[in-house]
Amino acid sequence: MKRVLLSLWCILLVQLAFGQRFERLSEQEEALFGKRVYVADDYDAMKAIRRYWIQESIRLQSHNYEFAHCGNNEAVLKVTIPSRLLFQQGDSVLSATADGFLRPFLRLLRGNEAMATVVVACHSDNNGSEKYLKRITTNRANAIGRWLQKQGVDARGIGCYGVGNDVPRTDNSSLSKREQNRRVTLYLVPNRHMMKLAKRKKLNS
Repeated sequence: MKRVLLSLWCILLVQLAFGQRFERLSEQEEALFGKRVYVADDYDAMKAIRRYWIQESIRLQSHNYEFAHCGNNEAVLKVTIPSRLLFQQGDSVLSATADGFLRPFLRLLRGNEAMATVVVACHSDNNGSEKYLKRITTNRANAIGRWLQKQGVDARGIGCYGVGNDVPRTDNSSLSKREQNRRVTLYLVPNRHMMKLAKRKKLNS
């Protein structure tokens, strides 16, 4: 009995930790992605979607992802992945390990039961010219987009953006800070199917 209670308590703590992680979209993100990362409906539907994303965050927690709720009503799940897990340094071809980090999202993005569309944004540090950084991050985003399409995700539900160093998380004054800025961000945006299930109270992870 004590073990069961302890397990439930641990699950609750994890849920609270993920459930309280909210981020506002920056002005740069809003300018870049526009309405692609916005969704809105009644309070109960949005609450159900946030609960769903919390459960998905728990399911995916064994991977090296960072999660936050963002967007309108915090109904978009923002997933941040270090670029080094998906690409070799200076390369825009997906690495051999990338499949293992991207594949867990396919169940949310493909088929008739897909729950979300996705915005893929690739970011860099400031090491290089603006033109170079824009090119390599655009190529990386498109590489992820092509991989998703090959796995059966509808191209209409994918948006790819190379951001360069336009939306840094921190300054680039040290190796560790530049590492933080080199990242891939996936914005999982609820689609009509997910919204319908949420409004009917049938949204289960």
